[in-house]
Amino acid sequence: MSIKALFCLLLLISVEVLGQNLPQNWQRIGEADLSILWFDVYNAELLSADGRYLGVSNPLILKLNYRRNISQRDLLDETQKQIEKFTHTEQVDVWLTKLSQMWPSIKKGDQLAFWVDQKNTGHFFFNDNWIGSLEDPAFSRAFIQIWLSDKSSYPDLAKKLRGSVK
Repeated sequence: MSIKALFCLLLLISVEVLGQNLPQNWQRIGEADLSILWFDVYNAELLSADGRYLGVSNPLILKLNYRRNISQRDLLDETQKQIEKFTHTEQVDVWLTKLSQMWPSIKKGDQLAFWVDQKNTGHFFFNDNWIGSLEDPAFSRAFIQIWLSDKSSYPDLAKKLRGSVK
């Protein structure tokens, strides 16, 4: 192997090991709080490069700032329940296995962010640190719709995040 090829291989490995960085200086599209009964769950914020919502197939960042503790198991179970509203594929089990390998349990004050890039790859960040990516555009579309679709469990939250309601 040539020195140049070895250097390129090491560079690719270091990028994979170091992961991604969440884009900075993006503009808020919308923001909303989720409370169930008297329990505050999280504050959600949706961002894009220019502050406009152009649909779920465009680059977006969803930030969830948690206001309560949530176990990894509860987070995965609720994600499965919600994501199955937007897709009927055997891939859901594969996605959940991958999520179980990257998601931690959540403590009050933690942030989980999801960045959908221009290739519709989904990248997860926990307290601003990259924890993993899923390169399946079908996952990114289904996952982001949990918060942005009018068919979501919380359509008023979706409207606020999309900037439709202030």
